Amino acid sequence: KRPNDHLYAALDQHEAQVDTPAPVAKRHRTSVRDKAASALAAEAAKLKAEHEVAEVQAAEAEHEAAEAMAHAKELGQRSAELKVAAQKMKEKVEQAMKQAERAELERTAQGRALAKQQDKAAKKEAQEAARIEKQNDKNEAAATRTAVKDMGDAIKGSMRIAKIGGLWSVPPGNVSFRGVKFSTFKAVFARGRCKFSPENYCPSDPTISLITKDAASIFGSTKVCGGSMYATFTITKMQATYTPAKEHLTISYDTDGF
Repeated sequence: KRPNDHLYAALDQHEAQVDTPAPVAKRHRTSVRDKAASALAAEAAKLKAEHEVAEVQAAEAEHEAAEAMAHAKELGQRSAELKVAAQKMKEKVEQAMKQAERAELERTAQGRALAKQQDKAAKKEAQEAARIEKQNDKNEAAATRTAVKDMGDAIKGSMRIAKIGGLWSVPPGNVSFRGVKFSTFKAVFARGRCKFSPENYCPSDPTISLITKDAASIFGSTKVCGGSMYATFTITKMQATYTPAKEHLTISYDTDGF
């Protein structure tokens, strides 16, 4: 027996363990995992690249949309300017034609007599138009006063004091009105400081909304307060929604006691 045989035996055993290959099943599992990880990494890289491309395309589309909107705005302004210029030109043409016709009439005595009759008739028509316009203004003013009174009375009547959570207050409320003409709506709320949406509203808008903290200027201070002899509450904010096509108006409000 050689000296240190036990050391040689241990070394041989270690070398045998190092040279022994891993089991086939273990190598197969490691290979499958590596392939799966590589596939997921490749898919992630592909998705990242697609995302970057999509972001670039979105930015380009947004830029093109902004340019298109700016161009459309310029075209709209140009169109409006051309319409105004065309209307002015039309008025000039009509005026020139009238002057030419008048000059042709005044070439003869009979024509001059006819021109005087036309002047007299035009003057009479202008006076009648002025009278009608003045009467319409009176009628609209009367309708506005009536609407302000009726709406103010309805608002006042809807303000009912109630005990909520142990405290007396006038809770928020709302009232509705039908048959409100656009001209009446416009005249009523022109009496106070209101914020409209759309800002430049017109009868063709589907709905018109407004908000104001100046309800007293519109309906009068006595119509926007309510309560009892012990406590009085005032409307601090008022909203309104008007539907021109249906001539329907809804008013809602909040008070300082709620």
